[in-house]
Amino acid sequence: MGETPPTRLPRWPLDEAEECLLDAASGVADAIERGLADAVPVPGPLGTDEAGLIGTFHAVRALRCLHAVVVSCRSGYAVEAAPIVRSMLEDALSLRYLSLRPHSRVRKWLHFDEQRSLEYWKLSERLGLGLQKTDHIRRIEDESRTSGSPVWWSNRTPSAMARGLKDADPDLSQIFKALYPWLSDVAHANIKTTSSYYFAEGDEEPALRVGPSDHLLHLMVDLAVALAVRTCTIARDLSAKIELEPVLETMAAYDRASAEAV
Repeated sequence: MGETPPTRLPRWPLDEAEECLLDAASGVADAIERGLADAVPVPGPLGTDEAGLIGTFHAVRALRCLHAVVVSCRSGYAVEAAPIVRSMLEDALSLRYLSLRPHSRVRKWLHFDEQRSLEYWKLSERLGLGLQKTDHIRRIEDESRTSGSPVWWSNRTPSAMARGLKDADPDLSQIFKALYPWLSDVAHANIKTTSSYYFAEGDEEPALRVGPSDHLLHLMVDLAVALAVRTCTIARDLSAKIELEPVLETMAAYDRASAEAV
């Protein structure tokens, strides 16, 4: 019997410049992964460097999101990558906001994380999932205090956090202000996605596009790369052990590919 061929991801017919752009983005992601090789902590009790741990978590998540955007775009789903890019923008903004007052905001972030863990545990119980209660959950239960349940750890919306960065990090604040509303619209099924899902051939009436499309590919990849690197930079400033010099070297190659893809 012959071996079963490996499952292949769908691949959208991209032009040479787009292929080079995605290859260069993968190169940046690989460099970030190498830079994180010695940074990822072994699971266990939190140590004294909680800010570094949170920074590393955000860097790992940014790397995974960058990979996800590249895979989506290679498959022709650049529009659907918008929610991933939006989350990357939220994460970069949130981590930068935390970095302004790391001591007090790290504790707030960790407390929020624990409260959310307890809420999800209680939900799993109501759903009858039969998950084993860990010592961590028992400790959180014992220490739990009645409190509100904000959507964000900071108890401030992303827009409010962006305003809080206006003086400390005007570039990130302006990027958020310019792109977040648009990314949010593209992430939902509304008028902003109409041009991506409807198209007309010749004189025919517009019809819903069922197959994939590479619409917005260049923008999504540019944003994902920039936000991944920005998040890693903020994480390093929070004492996460990330080697960024190789990443900056690959960014030069990415910038060339991005210019050629215009």
